[in-house]
Amino acid sequence: MTENKQAEGSPDDGLDPSSMTWFQSVKHVTKNPNWTLYLITVWIYGAMNVLYQYFNLYFRDIGISYITVGILTSALIVVRLIGNVVSGYLADNYDRRKLSVFTMTCSGIGYMMLVFVQDILLVALAMIIMGLSAFTGTAGIAYQMQQVDRRFGGVAQSLFNLGTSLGLLPLYFISALLGAGYGFIYVMQVLLYGSAILYFICAAIRAFGLESIPIPRRVNQSGSVLRDFIGENVRGLRLLIRVFPVFVAVICIDALSDSFYGFANTYYLNETLNFGLGDINLMFLITLMISIPLTLYLGRFFDKHGGRNLTIAVYAVMPVSISLLIIARFVPYYAPLEWIFFIDQVYPGLGVIFTLAFLATAMKSINDTLWWSVLGTYIQKSLPRQDLGKLFSLTTVIILAFVSLGPIPAGWIYTNWQGLPLLFITLIINIVILIVLVTRSFEPRIGVEELEKELGVEQKIEIIHVDDDISKDVL
Repeated sequence: MTENKQAEGSPDDGLDPSSMTWFQSVKHVTKNPNWTLYLITVWIYGAMNVLYQYFNLYFRDIGISYITVGILTSALIVVRLIGNVVSGYLADNYDRRKLSVFTMTCSGIGYMMLVFVQDILLVALAMIIMGLSAFTGTAGIAYQMQQVDRRFGGVAQSLFNLGTSLGLLPLYFISALLGAGYGFIYVMQVLLYGSAILYFICAAIRAFGLESIPIPRRVNQSGSVLRDFIGENVRGLRLLIRVFPVFVAVICIDALSDSFYGFANTYYLNETLNFGLGDINLMFLITLMISIPLTLYLGRFFDKHGGRNLTIAVYAVMPVSISLLIIARFVPYYAPLEWIFFIDQVYPGLGVIFTLAFLATAMKSINDTLWWSVLGTYIQKSLPRQDLGKLFSLTTVIILAFVSLGPIPAGWIYTNWQGLPLLFITLIINIVILIVLVTRSFEPRIGVEELEKELGVEQKIEIIHVDDDISKDVL
């Protein structure tokens, strides 16, 4: 009970996010050692997960066709989609800490398998094992959200997402190894092996170093597990649409655009714009360095000023970045060649920062990180803690359902017409989303206090019914 009260916070405790400095907010959020230790494992996971954006190139170089890559990607997405349908129910009804151990273990096994296998069937098996982590992935998100004072949810979410930005460390090693003359396949195998070892260490930390925390009590599960599972997810989906109707519509459309962009991006940079793997890696590296302070600032801004204007500002950059990437096909640089030659002498390859492709990729990557941070903060601040696991997983299910529609047609389009058509499709969808965000309110339609009060009434009524049944049995 004490731990729950500490997580919830109280308007009477004298803490006001709008009057506190960023460091004071971080200090308040990280004073829970259990949450902070878990955060470290999340940072490691997020940092090494940056390798995922190289999978398309890795699979291509070990001899897998574009269309097969699309099929593999869709298969992974389908497994994750099914997993997320189950994940929210598990997260809200079982020990979230133990479930998070399984998540990290599956990721470690999948990465380790990709080091040693090149046969298409074994690669597919590794991808499926990685996808199994989705069956418990929401538990870890709900685990950390449950321990955070909601008023500081923006800062907490920005710290939580910082792991993605810390991917600059493995990206630096990729640059160093490529610069030393090692082949791309060897470099990927080294990084995948190191990532797997770190994932296993993080699994051990979660298993033996963290504490389990109580799952908030919910409506009695008197029926079968299957009936309760279906009922809870239907209720959660209705609640999500009730609170965030525009939110749900936007993430559906955005997921479809991301599936096209995600498939085309690295191929387009490498094959159409003729950037080497070292140049592409340097783009990602510099981008993540820029995103760190922006990610941390965003959460603080959300806590002080709310999310509507922030959401529009973040997403407005999306169509601009896609447009620049399309223009880069015809206008490679935005600075004089003398500047590029000079900076290349300072650090070989650094002249890539003066290419339009870098500018576009940096804007898109940074804004993707900020966009997901905004979505996560909305969920944490606006939805009941009892349902955080289920509602977060349902959000992910909706996203994956639309993402899964993209890779196979994207592979076919790229095979026949390369990357420009995919980028044009992405641009059109991004413009539609931006229009929706400007003309419609993205804010929750119902306050979280009212939702938790409703849920509390439901639980109280259910408990009374259970007590009545017990009394009848006793009599």
